[in-house]
Amino acid sequence: MKALLASIGILFAFISGGNAIECEVCSDRASMDCSGEMVTCDQTVKSCQTAITDLTFEGLDPIYNVFKNCSDVGAKDMLYRAAGKEGSYQQRVEVCQTNGCNKGPLQFPPKNTTLNGVKCPTCVVDGKLSCEATEVLECVGEMTNCLYIAATFRNTAAPPMKAAFRGCTCAEFAEQVPIGPADTVQDVVTLIVSKGV
Repeated sequence: MKALLASIGILFAFISGGNAIECEVCSDRASMDCSGEMVTCDQTVKSCQTAITDLTFEGLDPIYNVFKNCSDVGAKDMLYRAAGKEGSYQQRVEVCQTNGCNKGPLQFPPKNTTLNGVKCPTCVVDGKLSCEATEVLECVGEMTNCLYIAATFRNTAAPPMKAAFRGCTCAEFAEQVPIGPADTVQDVVTLIVSKGV
């Protein structure tokens, strides 16, 4: 009987040891899709993830980023949007639980451009860690709160730069504002989510 139980225990350990998920791992700072090697994740990881970002400012080409990897413990699907007078930012994360499930491209759903009645102070400044709003922006869609963020940002291969931004956000509180990956947003000095004016 002991030998049977030991055999079952070894078999269970073998089966559970073979359940590590495989995910595509890559990143690209110039597009919203990339391809890379399939990597066997750590045993504690049960899912893969893809994260895409889109930063758009008037008069400039959009800045796209994509990151594919084994997911962090507790990772979940997320769609975040913020908008100001001269630009907008959106980030989407999708988590999946089968081998290679993050190989394909990820897209943003269409933006809801319907005015929602919320108004936020808006400004954007490069090279400084604060900005004083002189205008008010009418928010749209799911962006029903106001955001004020000042930090050091790195959105391209260029050196990081200090910037401050005020505008509309879909976040309900500061903890919902995605700060990361770590090499994209650094040294946050101000992060406030508030009700509209």
